[in-house]
Amino acid sequence: MKNNLIALSICIFAVCFVIGCWLISDSLSGEEKDNDKEVQHQLMTKSEVANYLGISPEEVQKLTEIPNGDNSFTSEIPHIKIGKKNYYPIKAIDKWLQKTELIVVP
Repeated sequence: MKNNLIALSICIFAVCFVIGCWLISDSLSGEEKDNDKEVQHQLMTKSEVANYLGISPEEVQKLTEIPNGDNSFTSEIPHIKIGKKNYYPIKAIDKWLQKTELIVVP
């Protein structure tokens, strides 16, 4: 009887040990997933674009709203207007930069 209790105790201890190790490894792998998962926004504000391009927000505004002559504006830099605010798509800004790099200014 005494041998059976010792064997049962060892089995219960082993099961608890395996479950504990499994829970710890699962929580550790969950932390790694959260650290690797970084949210990258697709739209930038005027100040973020200014920082991204290395120019002032006023220069970004000048590139965004170029007077066309008949109370309308054209834009040099790609943007989306939502309400009264302008947002700048990152991928469009990168394409615009590549395109403008090809144009040689004398």
